[in-house]
Amino acid sequence: MIYSHELKERTFKAYEADVNNGIVRQRELEEKVLMYYRRTTPSLQEYYSRYTPEWEAFYSSERLSDMAFLQYLKQMRGAFKKRYELSELNIDYYITQMENRSLLKGEASQIKEFFLDKWHQLLTRKEYDYQYVHIDALCQSFDLLIRKQGQESGNRTLGSRMQWLLHNYPDLYQRMLPFEQVMKRNPCIQELARLLGKKHREQQKYDSLSGVDKKMLLRHSPHSDITGVTLGNDLNSLLPIEYCYLAEDSLRTVFMERYAEKRLQMFDYKSNEKDPVQDDKHKVSGQGPYIICVDTSGSMQGDRELLSKSAILAIAQLTERTHRKCYVINFSDEAVSLLIEDLGRDMPKLAEFLNKRFDGGTDIEPALREATHIINGNDFRESDIVLISDFEMPPLSRDLQEQMKQIKRRKTSFFGLVFGNRPEMEYLNLCERYWEM
Repeated sequence: MIYSHELKERTFKAYEADVNNGIVRQRELEEKVLMYYRRTTPSLQEYYSRYTPEWEAFYSSERLSDMAFLQYLKQMRGAFKKRYELSELNIDYYITQMENRSLLKGEASQIKEFFLDKWHQLLTRKEYDYQYVHIDALCQSFDLLIRKQGQESGNRTLGSRMQWLLHNYPDLYQRMLPFEQVMKRNPCIQELARLLGKKHREQQKYDSLSGVDKKMLLRHSPHSDITGVTLGNDLNSLLPIEYCYLAEDSLRTVFMERYAEKRLQMFDYKSNEKDPVQDDKHKVSGQGPYIICVDTSGSMQGDRELLSKSAILAIAQLTERTHRKCYVINFSDEAVSLLIEDLGRDMPKLAEFLNKRFDGGTDIEPALREATHIINGNDFRESDIVLISDFEMPPLSRDLQEQMKQIKRRKTSFFGLVFGNRPEMEYLNLCERYWEM
């Protein structure tokens, strides 16, 4: 319990500013702390047992008679002097006092009790101090605290939301860094991201069509209809055996871990009332996804490629704040789509896409047809389609023009990032806003 409290307190204090600035989520910190705690807690066991021989000697000496206890002190005189300073425990003083006191009148028993009390206090303090040294070392070895110390000393290992998400993939960060730097510097990309972010409604709703299951909270009615045994962490319903774990100091950490994981044995009841629970992990927006159609043909190589990938990264980051999905459809000779739902989890495949080389011809129609299929197939409304290309291509076919009108009736908005000097204006006329890069 001491270790858990110390680890949480140090971590939350170190990352307080980052949590307030949105770089790190409170839930993410809690998950990281719990994972590290579970992995390192077993190492405390050896520190619990370090003083076991001395504790056994203490408890066995309690049962000795006064005369036997005096002989015990004389035999252990050297061991006590080795373990304790004279100012802590003067073994010679207690031996002399017991020798000079009458064993018949019980005066020696008082000296014995004084000695045992002193020994118990010193042994408890030594054990606690020794364990706390190890707890301190474990906390200092926590990778998140090491990273934070490196940041404060000038070695910036964390400092943005993207850097935090990539701290589990250090090999990816160097490859993603150029895109993040361009994303922060380019005013057109920043304005596009701000505009898309502002379209996010303040009040979120939970969309049953998004595939998110509604969770329920079980709240027990009066406990009069026990049906069996289940697992959970309702302290009012625990089996008696579980309270034994809580009462025993050596097993209390096991109890706390099982409590946190909701694995305690408890009575199950027939009369349960169900209340809906809002879980931030599964929050989704009522709006449709961001759909990015990006031209990956050979004409987009060089600076155009760097800017395009930086824009994709900026839009992908909006998925966390707005709780919306993001589809990236790259087109050259054919269209290939990539779905980003959880940026932290999907970061490797996004990085893999961003590190592919642009090459091939140009055909935007397969990408627009795929975007239409995504919107119509999922009944999405209020989606945003971002077109990234030089738009040096033939106009839209008649049937595709009709499909664009249909998805616009679903309140789909179009935006564009334009490269080149001779774009086909029909594509730009689809857009509410476009930026010349």
